[in-house]
Amino acid sequence: MNKENILVAIDIGTAKISVILAEVDDLGDTHIIGFGEANSNGIEKGIITKPGELYKSIKEAVSLAEASSGFKISSAIINVGGPHLDFKNEKESLIFSTSQKEIDENDITALIEKVSTKVNKENYEVIHVIPKWYVLDEEDKVIDPVGLIANKLEGEFHIILNKSTNLNNIKRIVESAGIKIADFVATPIASANAVLYDEEKEMGVAVVDIGAGTTDIVIYKDGSPHFIKSLPIGGNQITMDIAHRFKLSKLEAENLKLQCSLASTEYILENDFIEVEIRGSEEKVQIERFEVVDTIEARLSEILEKIREQLENSGYYQKLNAGVVLTGGVANTGYIKDFAEKILEKDVRIGKPRNYKGFIDKLSFPQYATSIGIILFKKNALQKNEIESFNQPINLTEKFKSIFEKIKNMF
Repeated sequence: MNKENILVAIDIGTAKISVILAEVDDLGDTHIIGFGEANSNGIEKGIITKPGELYKSIKEAVSLAEASSGFKISSAIINVGGPHLDFKNEKESLIFSTSQKEIDENDITALIEKVSTKVNKENYEVIHVIPKWYVLDEEDKVIDPVGLIANKLEGEFHIILNKSTNLNNIKRIVESAGIKIADFVATPIASANAVLYDEEKEMGVAVVDIGAGTTDIVIYKDGSPHFIKSLPIGGNQITMDIAHRFKLSKLEAENLKLQCSLASTEYILENDFIEVEIRGSEEKVQIERFEVVDTIEARLSEILEKIREQLENSGYYQKLNAGVVLTGGVANTGYIKDFAEKILEKDVRIGKPRNYKGFIDKLSFPQYATSIGIILFKKNALQKNEIESFNQPINLTEKFKSIFEKIKNMF
């Protein structure tokens, strides 16, 4: 095993912490070689509420992944999502001092760094600058301008930001667990990398990752992201509705939700009664399956209505020619595809992680889209020479300072 080819992802979610180790072979294929998972404590709706508890959860998941792989983890790529995410779509250009210049990677880097300086949102840091397209001499729109000749290079970019305090808090907790952060990846971008086909990205598609605490949305069109949003709603709200309605503990309610996992009462084939224990007593009662599914349907309907509202507000609803891809843990709900199509009025499919080998029986489910996507995003960036090392820790400030110096030296 070549340590230089190992990627490590830590997916920090509201319900679980997942740690994945992957090896990229000489052909560029991704092989999962280790996996660890622990219940997540100390984070609610994407917000850290109990740092000490989150630290313990991360340590547990990391230890299990190390035992699984036989590899000591020293650095990892971390996802960031929740209400701290924001985005901007910006344009910028470079006019070259020499006529008919052949564009190279340094020019692309300089343009990306230049557009980054335009994003001046207080208490936020840039985590992604993703090109949509480039324009040469105000005429030809291209996807990859390297090797082409122009006097002027313009670009339009999707820039994703995250709150500085959130990044710093995550960094402190992860590093206290003995792990250096090699990079950050926005949760919806990671999920999209795991579940989307290139054709869908071109046609126009929304990836909706419904997790336990948050719902993360990203819209792709013409091959690149155009819109991103995180909502503080998810599967935990369904669990708590069941807990309140039937006076159950959260754990009992979660188990009941999974046992009766249907999107609507219309999909119940046989109504029966389920025995559960009332919260705070040893008394057991019979609950009708119909009533549980009715509770799930009510909240799930509300979540999907809010998702549709965001899709319409984005301005891209009519451009989603490839429809909507649902992923995340809630996407496991029975018949959610059919139920979502009625509310969203779009074609819907369930997104499961793809383009990897190993641990298929464990990881080929919607709840691992972000975990696998973190690995795939980093691997793709490496193959495009956008980053220098698999596990090199990053400093976002220094990362952009270096590009600013390149811009100065060009003129």
